[in-house]
Amino acid sequence: MIRVSDRLLHTLEKYLPEDAASYAHSLLWQYGIQLHIKKPRKTKLGDYRPPQKGEPHRISINNNLNQYAFLVTFLHETAHLINFEKNGFKVQPHGLEWKREFQSISAPILNPDLFPVELYSALQKYLNNPKASSCTSPELVRALRKYDEADGDSVLLEMLPLNAEFYIDERLFVRGNKMRSRYRCMEQSSGKWYFVPGLMEVVPKV
Repeated sequence: MIRVSDRLLHTLEKYLPEDAASYAHSLLWQYGIQLHIKKPRKTKLGDYRPPQKGEPHRISINNNLNQYAFLVTFLHETAHLINFEKNGFKVQPHGLEWKREFQSISAPILNPDLFPVELYSALQKYLNNPKASSCTSPELVRALRKYDEADGDSVLLEMLPLNAEFYIDERLFVRGNKMRSRYRCMEQSSGKWYFVPGLMEVVPKV
């Protein structure tokens, strides 16, 4: 667990673009947030928990995100916090109120000097109408992925040809036809068909 302190700024600089670390630090101080940097979780990049039993606001973020993905996730979760402070549980988690807060806290650092050109463009488009997950924006996912550290042989499912074999958590699948943003894929061991997002990272069989 990392508590808000002067030492936190040095930690943030390890995970965020240099010019964004001080901004994130100021938000942590302003809202009294406990920041937890976690081992990778398969189901989420980060989360926000409102205060309980006298505890402060808590935000957790996966430690394997590249600096730009870490920043987008941090802003996403901080927008939840601000939305909760203003509206409590009276509004939808990813409703209009949350979208406005996300746009508002992103504005001070949304500039082309901080982000690479293509990522800046993708982020601008995403923030026009942010969704519950940045993973629902193909353009933003592709732009962010370029700054990931090399992760073995993983690729996006959409990059594989029809009938290609691939693994998800050691389960072997065959890629079928595209159905809108997902692909119909068969698990070889069971013969069952699944709809898998094209932006999911998979490991091709070699």
